[in-house]
Amino acid sequence: MEKKLKVADKSEFLKFLDATSKISDSVILEVDKERVTTLVSSADNTLILYSEYSAVSELEDTLNIPDVKKLYRVLDTIESSGIDLQINANNIEYKGSDIKFKYHLFEEGFLSKPSINLDKINQFTYDLEFKLDKVILQQIFKGSTFTSETNKIYFYTENGKLMAELTDRSRHNTDNFTLCIGDAEFDLEPTPVNFDNIRLLSIINDSFNVKINTEYGVVVFDIMKDNIKLKYIISALTQ
Repeated sequence: MEKKLKVADKSEFLKFLDATSKISDSVILEVDKERVTTLVSSADNTLILYSEYSAVSELEDTLNIPDVKKLYRVLDTIESSGIDLQINANNIEYKGSDIKFKYHLFEEGFLSKPSINLDKINQFTYDLEFKLDKVILQQIFKGSTFTSETNKIYFYTENGKLMAELTDRSRHNTDNFTLCIGDAEFDLEPTPVNFDNIRLLSIINDSFNVKINTEYGVVVFDIMKDNIKLKYIISALTQ
């Protein structure tokens, strides 16, 4: 029996792969009959990404992808939006009218998942929650060109407002750029995170739901856009 993964919208699937590839070159894709999921982490484990793409398939399998960017590039050559990928024993195969390819997979067990208990993280009680609008995100990215000597962003409240500040409070004479994100009905002490992790949010052009657990110093950026779900779990830095 042929095993096929049906991708309804190639552009969405490419965004899913792109988000993952920004953190890890090689990934394990878990495929069931309704979705494709993956869990990756940065080299220092300060950033975890759980990503999910809704897709109809005729299989439940684990695909060990050697090079996500390479898979992205070959899928991007396909003109049609909806594509059917044939899943063979050691490769992903596409047979179109104009383009055909085989992308070979690693053997089972060659790659390993991050040793992360995602269920435990999901069960955290979060002290506060807010929306990070895409317009605000774009302003933050523009402001980062001014504060190029720092790689920290601090979230905190001040006079009933939620603020985002690009600076490094551990260093003297560091330029800063501060932006009001919105009103706040909670108190938050300055919570810094690595700004390189925030840059990854620009992959999806939409608003994120942000949750902060102050006890464990965990900041979560969630988004569900069309058929893509992304959950970025970021460890807060020291001041």
